[in-house]
Amino acid sequence: MKKYIVVKMGLAISTLIFSLAAQAQGGSKDIKIVLATVLDTVEPCNMMTTSDTGIVLRQNIVESLTQMDPKNSTALPLLATSWKQMDESASTWRITLRKGVKYHDGSDFNAEAVASAINRLFSPQLGCRDRIRLFGKNKLTPKVVDANTIDIISDQPLPLMPSYLAQIGMTSPKMDSLKLTRQPIGTGPYVLASWDPAQNLVVKRFEGYWGKKPEVQQATYVWRSEPALRASMVAVGEADIGTAIALQDATNPKTDFSYLNSETTRIRMLSMAPPLNDVRVRKALNLAINRQAFIGTVLSPGVVPATQYMLPNIAGHNPALKVWPYDPNQAKQLLKEARAAGVPVDKEIILYGGAHQHANAAELLESMVKMWQDVGLNVTLKMIEKVQFGAIRRKPYAENRPPTLFHEQHDNSSGDAIFTLLVYYHSTGQLSDLADPKIDQLLDEGSKSTGDKRRRLFQEANRIIQQQIIPDVMLYHMADQIRVSTRLEYHPNFTTGGKLELSDIKFKNDIK
Repeated sequence: MKKYIVVKMGLAISTLIFSLAAQAQGGSKDIKIVLATVLDTVEPCNMMTTSDTGIVLRQNIVESLTQMDPKNSTALPLLATSWKQMDESASTWRITLRKGVKYHDGSDFNAEAVASAINRLFSPQLGCRDRIRLFGKNKLTPKVVDANTIDIISDQPLPLMPSYLAQIGMTSPKMDSLKLTRQPIGTGPYVLASWDPAQNLVVKRFEGYWGKKPEVQQATYVWRSEPALRASMVAVGEADIGTAIALQDATNPKTDFSYLNSETTRIRMLSMAPPLNDVRVRKALNLAINRQAFIGTVLSPGVVPATQYMLPNIAGHNPALKVWPYDPNQAKQLLKEARAAGVPVDKEIILYGGAHQHANAAELLESMVKMWQDVGLNVTLKMIEKVQFGAIRRKPYAENRPPTLFHEQHDNSSGDAIFTLLVYYHSTGQLSDLADPKIDQLLDEGSKSTGDKRRRLFQEANRIIQQQIIPDVMLYHMADQIRVSTRLEYHPNFTTGGKLELSDIKFKNDIK
């Protein structure tokens, strides 16, 4: 009898704990997602460039005309049902729009609304990062054909226009085009309910959504910088999904999933002031790093050493490039030659890093600094906060910058090299330190080409960049760990790092 009472009491306590956890999450159809960094902007025209903004906004609040198939990066219909190239130069594309779609504010989604969204992206007052990254000096001009048809005309040919359209948020025509917003309005299955940058962001299901109704009713996003804390919040029922879990915390095979994400990480030479202006020093920086030593220790066993700043499935990736070998003796010899030639090899080089980049970023960089110091380089690590991190890496750059290295990640999940090469290596790129006429020529010609010619031009640009110029220390195609509550069905893919669609989340049958 006593044993029976104890069992009943245990069941009652367990039920109470589960009930309290469910109440804390807002009910069985409400979830909480804990992110690695503070969400400091909800502006849709920055959601491709800023991964944390994209995780919340992309296809949840703000949808695009097309969407990318995560299996092969081809463009699929979304708010556009079809598209057609109207001229041989691929400068004009006719887009047929989905009918019966409403914005969260009640506005109709139609050709006029699409024109407004495109014009807003190119508004000079906004300075949209996505516009800079995607188009550089190229410009899109929308021309309404009828209520459900629009022509989009580019100054320069865009053979991959359908892929570009997957990166542009279709914002409401009522949104201000003169200043960045704190209240994004789109056509997605969720509407922004509240946002407190110091606390959290809440989205609620939009009952007027044109598509299939998602299961999640409400999602609350919070941010915690410590990977172990994110993992433990899911473990104790305080959260349902924890992103960017560190390898050492991903210990439960029932809840923890590793996946090759779309990020590639590198050390960028943000200023090639002496001694970085000498190619021997740049080669030594690469040769001094033991890339294999970090796999399965500091970083996930799923990471892959990178030869260029894009994944192998991206059109324009050059498969002939090889990973730099670990050869500290050769690095020392190159530095000895440079020093003998008058290069100030002993000059301090500052390496900037941010803990928000990925789990164990500080540990990775500290070990790399030691490897560089071991071959005779004078590298000092400075970890900085996210806001300062973002400001340093973009133009305009300060004059008379000292020799500077910068640890950064890049997400290319859009299927084509132009989304990487233009912004990071073209002389006009917002995140480029290069001004090489040959590279500019290859990228300009490649952006106008299609098929094998386009691929060959981008592969040649990658070859010259990585074998002759060497403006960076390529590190890894990154793998990530995510922890998912046992009450959910959710499977990450290579786009999850910059886009976590709530519609993909299902509740297990026993929780419904």
